[in-house]
Amino acid sequence: MREFGRLLHGFAWRLLSLDDVAVRIELSEPGPGYRENALAKAVAVTAATGLWALADDSGIEVDALRGWPGPQSARWLGDAASDTDRLRGLLGEVERRSPDDRRCRYVCVVALARPGAQPVTAQGTCLGELVEPKGERGFGYDPAFRSADLGITFAEAGAEAKDRVSHRARAIARLAESGLLDNPQA
Repeated sequence: MREFGRLLHGFAWRLLSLDDVAVRIELSEPGPGYRENALAKAVAVTAATGLWALADDSGIEVDALRGWPGPQSARWLGDAASDTDRLRGLLGEVERRSPDDRRCRYVCVVALARPGAQPVTAQGTCLGELVEPKGERGFGYDPAFRSADLGITFAEAGAEAKDRVSHRARAIARLAESGLLDNPQA
């Protein structure tokens, strides 16, 4: 939520969490892809609140693993696994299968749902490579994702630098092209 707050700075938006609007719903990711999962969450929140809802689904895709883990990035080791467990597990998979090909990408799809209107989606991608973990910032796979744009891992980059090139930033920029972010009453 903090990252989206930074990315939406400058737009006429006030971000609210489900806690802020006192709504308790179970959000699921039922689809095989990012788009389906982002849409399911955004539409569920709009249905429960009557408000506009912005949701995302994102993941890391590794070329040597034919795009895996993709939309399963947060779940492939089960609910009890930590970010560190998943990161070490992914690095181990790449080392076992194709240690010389560490190309990867982060992918994010954002979905904007509005009462009485069709939802809108946008996708952002950023390229990189898997490296040994470095840096203390970020979350998930950020310590091992060396951005092709920045030349350092996302965990080494400050928020401002990451927000210029990240998959989420690019998805929000594409969504902004629709004009919907300029006027949240449209």
